[in-house]
Amino acid sequence: MRVLSLDLSTSTGWALFEDDKLIAHGRLEQIHVKDFNVNAHPNKSSAYPANIIDAAKKIAALVREQLDTHRPDHVVVENTVKGRNRHTQRILEFIHFTVLEELLSRRLPFTYLDPSEWRKILDIRLSADDKANNKDVKAGKKRGKIGKKHLAVRAANERFGLALKQKDDDVADAILLGLAHIQPPAPEEPAEQ
Repeated sequence: MRVLSLDLSTSTGWALFEDDKLIAHGRLEQIHVKDFNVNAHPNKSSAYPANIIDAAKKIAALVREQLDTHRPDHVVVENTVKGRNRHTQRILEFIHFTVLEELLSRRLPFTYLDPSEWRKILDIRLSADDKANNKDVKAGKKRGKIGKKHLAVRAANERFGLALKQKDDDVADAILLGLAHIQPPAPEEPAEQ
């Protein structure tokens, strides 16, 4: 069974698993969205919304190449969650639409996983040291808050012996998303009586 996992965005991370083993991973070509500055009312640009439609189509074409190259049996996509910026949320939703059109046209089975769901399956959370670090950062004693993206890079590196850098968080997310899909869920502890 070949599973392709995708962390879709203008900088899409991907990972390929075969028979429960990570065999390839990477990032698709980053797509620049013409005249799209989220802090400068991109919806008022004369290029809008054609600019985000074009970008979404380019990403779908890059995903199509991955599908043709790797021929997965199943695709796992990280679901979108409510974002802080409506413009970045809109482009993510357009990207998802174009990619899902491609998957549906191929009748390729796919699964959506929420970020919180795959993190829970893989038990990815702050350690006691991480929490102490973040407490010190909040108190102004040091810099460098540890967040979800840091945890993803660390987990991917530890579990697969990789050397991903923090800028590779989209690749780490795709790897862990795929792993969560293929890894059977841990049995739940029986409640104490």
